[in-house]
Amino acid sequence: MATFLLVHGACAGGWAWEKVVPLLEAKGHKVCAPDLPGLGKDQTPPAVVTLADNVEKLARLLDKMDDQVVLVGHSLGGITISQLAEARRRKLKALVYLCALLPTTGKTGRDMTNLEPDAMFRLSRQVSPDGKTYTFSRDKLPALFYADVSPEDRYRAMERLRPQPISISTTPVTLTEDRFGSVPRWYIECIFDNAIRVKLQRLMVKATPCKVITMECGHSPFFSNPEELVEHLEAIAAA
Repeated sequence: MATFLLVHGACAGGWAWEKVVPLLEAKGHKVCAPDLPGLGKDQTPPAVVTLADNVEKLARLLDKMDDQVVLVGHSLGGITISQLAEARRRKLKALVYLCALLPTTGKTGRDMTNLEPDAMFRLSRQVSPDGKTYTFSRDKLPALFYADVSPEDRYRAMERLRPQPISISTTPVTLTEDRFGSVPRWYIECIFDNAIRVKLQRLMVKATPCKVITMECGHSPFFSNPEELVEHLEAIAAA
């Protein structure tokens, strides 16, 4: 059986994985789906959160786990899992990018999304007056994140979104081949994603090669296709 650490994306929380966690646990796996600092139920003020805070919180969780971990990052979570792999490579069995930002060293999340300047993701973002957090236009959220998600799940998700610490997108990652590069990498591309479109997903994988799995779904497969997603995660863990 495998151990999974599931890292959510921008504005979300560990709740994003609420359909995936019980499916994995029912198959005997250990699963941890924490709230990143400033998000979900974590009470850190989002305006002060840094990428280092994300890495530190997850590194502490990793250090308590006995087995090597399959580390999964969704969307913006790809930035955090990349930097975490640099810090804790020996704790990781595999890195999994779920329609996630996959940065190259020295680049930021914003650099990655800037590769697609007309993306709805960028056009929907609303930065706070102090420039330290952002949210998304509520009228754009259904098409952006939840196009193929049931109305009930979409509503529940939208009600739990919180302002995203902007520093996660603006801090460059530092990645080396002997640390980050030594962890096996998988990319689960979602071809109907409106937030990180498949063209950008494939551009990032071209720059940082991964084994690729394709899902025919939008940006939130943990809501729209949880059973299929769990099958892929189990296959990666068994590889």
